[in-house]
Amino acid sequence: MGIIFESQAFQDNPKVTATHVLLVGCGEYPGLAAAQGGLQPLMPPRLSVETMANWFLSGRDAMPAGQEQPPEKAFHNPYAPLGTLAILASPAETYTLPSGKVAACTRPTLANLKAAAHQWLARLGNNPQSRGIFYFCGHGLSDGTVQHLVADDVMELEHDRWGPLFHVSNTCQAAIRATPATLAFWIDACMEFNEQLLNNINSPQSLIEGARSGPPKTKDWSLIGATSMNRKAYAPEHGVARFTEALLRALQGHCGTQRGMDQDFSVGANDLRAATAEFLDLAQHGVKGEVQTLGGFQGDGLGSTALHVLPSSPRVHVEMDIDPPGYRALATAYMENLANPRELKKLYDGPARFLKERGEWTYGALFTQDRFPGQTHQRLLTSAVLRWQFKVPE
Repeated sequence: MGIIFESQAFQDNPKVTATHVLLVGCGEYPGLAAAQGGLQPLMPPRLSVETMANWFLSGRDAMPAGQEQPPEKAFHNPYAPLGTLAILASPAETYTLPSGKVAACTRPTLANLKAAAHQWLARLGNNPQSRGIFYFCGHGLSDGTVQHLVADDVMELEHDRWGPLFHVSNTCQAAIRATPATLAFWIDACMEFNEQLLNNINSPQSLIEGARSGPPKTKDWSLIGATSMNRKAYAPEHGVARFTEALLRALQGHCGTQRGMDQDFSVGANDLRAATAEFLDLAQHGVKGEVQTLGGFQGDGLGSTALHVLPSSPRVHVEMDIDPPGYRALATAYMENLANPRELKKLYDGPARFLKERGEWTYGALFTQDRFPGQTHQRLLTSAVLRWQFKVPE
């Protein structure tokens, strides 16, 4: 259900090692219009799920030869190429793939989500080398202890208004008992406390049938959530949600670990969470009011299995500014090292931004007419983001 891409390799052999992706964006919520649940329809989930799909489908696995984006811009995993991708999204309008193909989107009602989740697990099958990625963007609620995600048909049935919710933790626990594949759950939703949910007699169920007991088939799984317990996740009114934007920036060439003698850099769950946290913090710099805090890491295993692969060293997003900012017009930032000549950038339009490989770098600031002494620093760049302010003496 909802499949918009199947690789030829998967069609030829459904047991082939592959990455299988299930993307969900719940935004329309027509039943909320007349409801009093404190929730409103959302625009960002539809935009966010399309942006995520574009990243997966722009690489060589899904694009015609010669039209693919490089691994710094699109999904790439030679150890588990893209096998299938399914989208359930509301509004359930058509989606145009990066290849130009137009596909219909399935509405993410609870019944459709359950069917799609079971089919996703069936595609993963019993191959421990495969990867499964589940992404959700939409409303999320908390009963004060756990998170529940809200399907698009919430409030539509008079006799079961809160029925179209599902329990995140139980869904993960059922999934890891259904397949030995590596699983990754990326959840872009609030965890805000909801008293109606707490007082509802019928508790939300898992998307996937299964028992909590018994050994898991996989011990290699992770969940990265957009926020922490009883807090909100945020999004611009007409843009991609903050967490999704940060997650995609992390995936676009900014994190990974070189393992053994391999030339490649594997992007595992641990790499991805750390870089996402840094980009989320960067995006919220200067934001007034409450900011979003990335949720804690959940899962089992080392978090090192490659969900995405870079053929070269990740790049570091470097951002330099002057404090006080009134001196920007006088300042020029620079970066250099033994292998790269000095690169200069003016600051009069705002912070200077550089994109540099990991490694040892010298960076500093120069001032026109020697108004202030130049400043120089050295640092080993290893993270996804470096923000630096040069202090100008008053």
